[in-house]
Amino acid sequence: MTQMPAVRAGLDRAIDIASRGRRNVPAYAAHLRVNGYLTASIDGPGGFAGLPPMTKTDYLRRYPTGELMWYGDMSAAGTWSSTSGSSGSPTFFPRDTIALGDCVSAYERIFRDGFSAHTRSTLVVVCFAMGTWIGGTYTYQGMVGLRERGYRLSVITPGIDVDAAVRILTELGPQYEQVVLAGYPASIKDVLDRSGQDALAQDIKILLAGEAITESWRDHVLGRIGRSDQPERVCLIYGTAEAGVMGHETPLTAQLRRRATVDPVLNAQLFGENATRQPTFVEFDPQSRFTETDDEGFLLFTIDSSLPLIRYRINDKGNVLSGLDLRRIVDACGHEDLGEWIDPAAGFLVLAGRPDVAASFYGLNIYPGDLHEAFDADEVVDHVTGRFVMDPAEDGDLNQILVIAVELGESSDYSDTLDQALIAECVAALTRNNNEFRALRSHYGERTTPQIRFYTYGTGPFLPGGPKNDYARPVG
Repeated sequence: MTQMPAVRAGLDRAIDIASRGRRNVPAYAAHLRVNGYLTASIDGPGGFAGLPPMTKTDYLRRYPTGELMWYGDMSAAGTWSSTSGSSGSPTFFPRDTIALGDCVSAYERIFRDGFSAHTRSTLVVVCFAMGTWIGGTYTYQGMVGLRERGYRLSVITPGIDVDAAVRILTELGPQYEQVVLAGYPASIKDVLDRSGQDALAQDIKILLAGEAITESWRDHVLGRIGRSDQPERVCLIYGTAEAGVMGHETPLTAQLRRRATVDPVLNAQLFGENATRQPTFVEFDPQSRFTETDDEGFLLFTIDSSLPLIRYRINDKGNVLSGLDLRRIVDACGHEDLGEWIDPAAGFLVLAGRPDVAASFYGLNIYPGDLHEAFDADEVVDHVTGRFVMDPAEDGDLNQILVIAVELGESSDYSDTLDQALIAECVAALTRNNNEFRALRSHYGERTTPQIRFYTYGTGPFLPGGPKNDYARPVG
């Protein structure tokens, strides 16, 4: 049984995609037959809600790639990208002209409404990896598309080469009215930490994807560029290799998230009574990214592309709010000044995270989000990059221990003071954010204290050539 969508806008288009997919996508027709969906047509919202969800395992990896595409035509793919493989082996996904149009439109909303790029010359420095992963090529294509729509925008792609990005920011940046640094959070922090004050004094905006951020992290990078009172300068995208940009922060969602950090009633209404840490909170376009949840809280997406996805479960958990739902919550909590800016036709996603990317410790799951805020604490944030890997191991007596590999900042060295401060912050974050760990610690005490293994900058198990950090795997 699945829930009816909270956001009904876009449902008619989603039904049309499913109906055409049944007729014209060989694998989808087989998927429906295998799952016993044998009715002659997809009859309205009720029929759509009865469609079997698809997953990477039971759909994408079950059928030949060509059969997953419209009319079984592989050549419909204009561009191929792959997943990062953080929850298994990488999977390839195609994009076509529809996907590219969705990409450009999503970036236009960000660059127009968030960065005012329609009014000023803009240099975009793409610090996402430029291999087969989606971040770099997708962002580059989006920027080219914005130029074609008349934006005075230039793009350069140093990828994950931090030295090149710093040089670009320092030498090219001052020749534009603003600079947008686009990349994974840890990579952007590297660039800012290694740039001089003159470079940081420019009009800098920050575009992120690939990982969640905390408000403490946002505060830190805003402080680095001298814009502590302007949270809208940092925009986090919720994106996937399967679908590109699913949603993104707006000035409104950023302000609401920050208000929720000091208003427990708003926090509970937006993110749930039992939320132990703030989830990612983004706006999305339900016409191009129709989204619902199943009865286990997993998000389901319906998207038109050369490989259409119909009620696709990506294994992210979350919640979906309509603009009307959000406004009722915001107004009821006394934040009418923000409520009046909510578009009733928009959709909003609360992204709780992925239960399949975790480290198992004493039988419980430790998620990267449980620990992120520890690395944003004032005592440590200037000394580490934010990259870490969790690895449950055993000590000499075969007792399980949680080892956390941590990358030091480029100009930082190990010290006992840093070690003890980070251990304390990790224990505090785990105790706050993970109920099972809190119970485990009350029983086992110090045996649950993580061990920190520091690595000098550029060494260790942090996949510098990869698309984003892999937080849970053996570190050797």
